[in-house]
Amino acid sequence: MQAVSNNSTKKQSKTRKKVTYISKALPPVGNVRLPTIIAVLAISRGSFLNGIKEGKFPPGKLITRRCRVWPVEQIRALLETAEAESEV
Repeated sequence: MQAVSNNSTKKQSKTRKKVTYISKALPPVGNVRLPTIIAVLAISRGSFLNGIKEGKFPPGKLITRRCRVWPVEQIRALLETAEAESEV
């Protein structure tokens, strides 16, 4: 019978292939994810999420358990109201 060393009994950790999401400009139609919204609105993730809690921003829609999207029309409306408020 062979002796088992301590190193061989440890499980090898698998390297996780992390998928990063690169934000782009707003598409003409469809849905956008959070990185795109915070890039377009030029605010932090925390500020946007706090705005959702306060009712300033729409809550979005879950398409999977961990992926939330917002309709582009709602984000364009936010941009228009922000521009109208800054002009006044």
